Amino acid sequence: MQDFPKKLFGWFGSAARFVVAVGMASVFILASSANAQISADLPNPTTRPNPLTDTLSIFRSNMQDKIMKSATAMPESKYSFRPTKDVRSFAEIVTHVADISYFLCSNAKGDAPPPPAMKASKTEVLAYLKGAFNYCDGVYSGFNDAHLNDPADFFGHKTNKMFILTQVGNHDALHYGNLVTYMRLNNLEPSGGWF
Repeated sequence: MQDFPKKLFGWFGSAARFVVAVGMASVFILASSANAQISADLPNPTTRPNPLTDTLSIFRSNMQDKIMKSATAMPESKYSFRPTKDVRSFAEIVTHVADISYFLCSNAKGDAPPPPAMKASKTEVLAYLKGAFNYCDGVYSGFNDAHLNDPADFFGHKTNKMFILTQVGNHDALHYGNLVTYMRLNNLEPSGGWF
């Protein structure tokens, strides 16, 4: 009976070592697979002349790429899909993203936004979205960090250009989440991934 505590603690010690080893191996495997899902060619803005503007642009470009892929993948017959009557349809969300991209990017540039265009088909919605994203590409590429604190107006609130440029990617990310839900509800795979 005196050997029982030694055997018991010996068994627990062996089990604990096993559990710790398995746990560490699991963390290593999961971390490696998560890292593998981040794009190998993820740009490093810290080495560029305008690291802050470039960081905002990288995030915005990533979101806009995912939105464009989602808008392309959704069949035209599902563009009118809305989960409930109280929310926008898929086409309305995509068009809204384009409208706000034009609005925010033109605000950052100091231009008036273009008037909204009528978009009836998937082809027209995609062309409008692509036009908005291309417009924003031009705005971001012509911007530099020295002007991030320049004054700007956000729906009547005084702010700076950095706030406006941040809102483009922020708004895109918000509505990409909507598109993912709409796609999954229609048994479609979103274009996402880790980054």
